[in-house]
Amino acid sequence: MNNIQVLEETQKESVDQPASRWFATLTSTASVDLPGRMGRLVGVNSRSRTLYLGNEIDCAPPASAEHPDCTVIFDGVLFNRIILEEDLGEVRVPSNSDAHLILAAYVKWGEAFLTRLRGRFALIIWDNLAEALLCLRDPLGSHPLFYAAAGNDLVVSPSIEVLLAQPQVSGELNRPALVDYFLDRYPKLEETCYEAVSRVPPGHVLRVGREDRRSYRYWDPSPDGTVKWLTPGEVDGFDQLLDRAVERCLNLGPAGIFLSGGLDSVTVAAVATKQSSDEGARKPWALSLIFPDPFSNEEVVQRGVAAQLGLPHVVKPFFEATGTDGLLGPALALSSSLTAPLMNTWLPAYLQLALEGKRRGCQTILTGGGGDEWLGLSPLLAADLLRELRFASLYRLWLTMRRSLQRSSLALAWNLLWKFGAQQLILPPAHRFVKDVAPWALKLRRKLTLRPAPWIPPNWLAPDPELRRQFDLRREEEQANKQHLSKGFYIRDIRLALDHPVVSWELEEIFEVYQRSGVRMLQPFCDADLVDMLYRMPPFLLIQDGRTKSLVRSSLARRFPNLGFGQQRKVEATSFYASLIYKDGSDIWQKLGGARTLSELGIIDPRTLDPTVEKLLAGRQEGGSAHRVWSVLNLETWTRAHIS
Repeated sequence: MNNIQVLEETQKESVDQPASRWFATLTSTASVDLPGRMGRLVGVNSRSRTLYLGNEIDCAPPASAEHPDCTVIFDGVLFNRIILEEDLGEVRVPSNSDAHLILAAYVKWGEAFLTRLRGRFALIIWDNLAEALLCLRDPLGSHPLFYAAAGNDLVVSPSIEVLLAQPQVSGELNRPALVDYFLDRYPKLEETCYEAVSRVPPGHVLRVGREDRRSYRYWDPSPDGTVKWLTPGEVDGFDQLLDRAVERCLNLGPAGIFLSGGLDSVTVAAVATKQSSDEGARKPWALSLIFPDPFSNEEVVQRGVAAQLGLPHVVKPFFEATGTDGLLGPALALSSSLTAPLMNTWLPAYLQLALEGKRRGCQTILTGGGGDEWLGLSPLLAADLLRELRFASLYRLWLTMRRSLQRSSLALAWNLLWKFGAQQLILPPAHRFVKDVAPWALKLRRKLTLRPAPWIPPNWLAPDPELRRQFDLRREEEQANKQHLSKGFYIRDIRLALDHPVVSWELEEIFEVYQRSGVRMLQPFCDADLVDMLYRMPPFLLIQDGRTKSLVRSSLARRFPNLGFGQQRKVEATSFYASLIYKDGSDIWQKLGGARTLSELGIIDPRTLDPTVEKLLAGRQEGGSAHRVWSVLNLETWTRAHIS
């Protein structure tokens, strides 16, 4: 078909810079028609194509395999190799070559084979017969993949930085996306913070053919939009799937576990410990961050769990992990070095914890990430129950939340009845009615309320008329795209864990940061087979014992009864987080001299933003106010480092 040339870009290894990167370029002598970022590839001549291949981040080149009919480039880890080999029957492939295995499977089954893939990977397939390029990312998106048009070339890489370094790929920032960032709105799954660069979403294939270019889901727990709820008997398979998910992670090398005092990380630690003991392997290291705030400090639980499981334990005080600059300084410094603004403000502290594990031989770090999304119960179930007048079930939901969360009964009742209940039923249709009948009332609301509705931008945002016009258009497109969504609020909310851009953004951030440190970060609760089960779990089976996360509570009680987590309540660090933002926020804001770069980009109006930020810093309120301060400081710092 084509030839593969290796282009090595070896760089000095450090925490601040990837050791090396890879990219693939699909080149054609024909013209590339690219309207917008999606475009289409036309006039294909397969003989004129060449795939250029460079090195991956951890210094080993991605695997590749060729056949007269297609070529495969595979970067990452394949979890279900043995199963695929059995399904191939008499077809023999080189041992330990995931690329050759995928090549053989694709030649035999074609695109239909993609639904069988399980792992943490980015995959590129050039189908010579169909003259089509397939670029896909693992089902839950643990491994990133991006693409950009570069003249007549389509450049694909797990690194945005590599794409921006290619000739003819613009580094212009995506201003409308940065405006949406301030409102926590992310209407387009494929877009990034750069105009020229797009992402391949988790579980998706970017298919570029002679006639068109399109992106579609190849893995979906409800492919036709209808959820096939599990029966009570099928729920019994949870332990088996959880064990397999943890085993897949442990197979990648010596492990450490971020051990908080929560159910999710404790469950992962307990399962990993048992599996290591059964195999006669080294037990994983427990890695714990100790918060100084008494309301979020779980040190007693962390030490107790590690001791009961017999795990070697690293206990690192929070401010020892962040250093003398506190949290905000390291977080902004890390954000400046990334290809997108930092989403997880806690990441600098946990990065230092991961390095402690690496120094003790850990190649893989496991976390309880994904547990809240897939084991918890969305409070938006309250809206469905109210709409169906199921008041007894709503009361049961309230009782469950009261037993599981450290919040007042009155606050929980208000949230379920209004915030996650009646408000969801009333406000959207009311907004549409007012917009059609009296649009002036929406502007009046913005003037009369201190906290405008999410769809109304504050008066300091997007002062540039063209940018404001784009903002309004994006809002309209977003609403139009929501018309086809499931009518059930519960399903719509859990679907966000698959389709929301922030989920992909955070996974890309995890990959970028931890790859720099030389360790893999894995989340067993985001295993595709386990998620397929949990997505289809009837909601009240998730709280069948009268507490949230009943599945994992009962699993722990059944297999590790001495841990005593049946009555555990979730610990939150909201107040501590806000205190860290306000502690150093004023000094950093003064050193920045305001949001000058954002002003130059037309994203904010400093005349109204500056007093707003100063008021927020003076008020020192929890929740949204602290988050708004972080957003301003973070985006200003990041844009200064990345402006062309």
